[in-house]
Amino acid sequence: MLPIAVLAVIIFGAVFYFGFKIIPEATCFDNKKNQGEQGIDCGGSCKPCLENLSEPAVLWTRFFELAAGNYEVAALVENAHNFAGAKRLFYRAKLYDQNNVLIAVRQGETFANPRERFLILEPGLLVGEKKPARALIEFDPIKWVYTEYAPPNAVVVSRNFLLEPQPHLNAILRNNDIFAVNNLQVAAVLSDEADKVVGASFTSIDKIEGQSDKTVSFSWPKTALEGEPKNIEILVRRYNPAENQ
Repeated sequence: MLPIAVLAVIIFGAVFYFGFKIIPEATCFDNKKNQGEQGIDCGGSCKPCLENLSEPAVLWTRFFELAAGNYEVAALVENAHNFAGAKRLFYRAKLYDQNNVLIAVRQGETFANPRERFLILEPGLLVGEKKPARALIEFDPIKWVYTEYAPPNAVVVSRNFLLEPQPHLNAILRNNDIFAVNNLQVAAVLSDEADKVVGASFTSIDKIEGQSDKTVSFSWPKTALEGEPKNIEILVRRYNPAENQ
């Protein structure tokens, strides 16, 4: 009986050894829901599942009067996710009066890259003789996608703000890469000594050639700013639809 028992142990050991070697080790890239994952290759010890991601954080929201009864809403938004972006990000900009009554709303669209802060600016909210007291940004359900994103290597090398003949800002961006960078969105945020945002604007740049400079300009209505801002923040981001498929 002993030889049979020993033989059984040897056979069992061989089956276990070769079975362990043949069965592939569970990973976050094996297209299977295993190792405690919440979905296929996501959750648990893998990257979070897209359906569980939170919407971008609105860091601040302001409104500015462009003309009598005509306002714009600005908001600084942060997508803190390291691996997920949104090719199309739909939102609503809203204005409320002092009684918390909605007096204007505007639907808008932008995009979100991973690990970036960006400006939402929605002009032309008409309120008539009503007076807004607060602004709000709301997001529609977001279709997140896993994506890679490398911020453009474009830095601000100079700023020149003037109040006359109307408030305007000229900034020079330098592309430090040897290759051209395309599809840039550049935003300017102005704040006073109390760090209160007093103005915002953005523009688009089709291309900056490699190791070259580009001047970008921003302007505001003459009545929008009472004096020169204390601080000027410029945000640069890149949109490439092929990376957000």
